[in-house]
Amino acid sequence: MRRTPTLAEQAAVRELAALVDGPRKLRWFWRMGHPHEHPAATYRCYHPSTEWVQHPTEPGVQGRAWRYRPPPATPQ
Repeated sequence: MRRTPTLAEQAAVRELAALVDGPRKLRWFWRMGHPHEHPAATYRCYHPSTEWVQHPTEPGVQGRAWRYRPPPATPQ
């Protein structure tokens, strides 16, 4: 049976995204392969930044920080 790669091994070949603020902060997920400027690269008002953060429980694993940008208020 094949062993499951560690989080550090997976992070070496895929980008790990860390939601660092907003209503879903502290959540981590694997980012899909869209370029950062593609509309599908956003996640529910979160956008990738140039900042990297350490994973809270996995030593040596980093993720790209995604920042929350609230949607613009709609006039009523």
